[in-house]
Amino acid sequence: MYCPRCGTQNDDNNFRCTSCKQILHDAPQPARPVQVDNSIATLIPYRNGAALSAYYLGVFSFIPFLGIFLGLAGFVLGMKGRSYVIAHPEAKGTVHAWIGILVGGFFGFGYLILTIIMVVALLQKG
Repeated sequence: MYCPRCGTQNDDNNFRCTSCKQILHDAPQPARPVQVDNSIATLIPYRNGAALSAYYLGVFSFIPFLGIFLGLAGFVLGMKGRSYVIAHPEAKGTVHAWIGILVGGFFGFGYLILTIIMVVALLQKG
């Protein structure tokens, strides 16, 4: 490519003339950012590990004996996941966090209360 001002031959990729610094062509446009499909992030909040973990712990907290530990862990992680969603809305996972909070809390605290009642009843008998 020849410079229109001074006539110096330049490489076709040069933005400015190597001799007189005349602009040879428009600056290359930056590539448009790729749009990320957020539908997968809505279904599986992979950016919010606490909410995702809370969901699975809450779902499996119905298992007797293990339900205390799974449910309470799901409750705590659901609270962390919910606060993460508030701070980072693009992370998604609100529903997953609430399932961990509600279901995990229900079974975790429910089994804990039943265990305490059974222990107190056994101690009163003995």
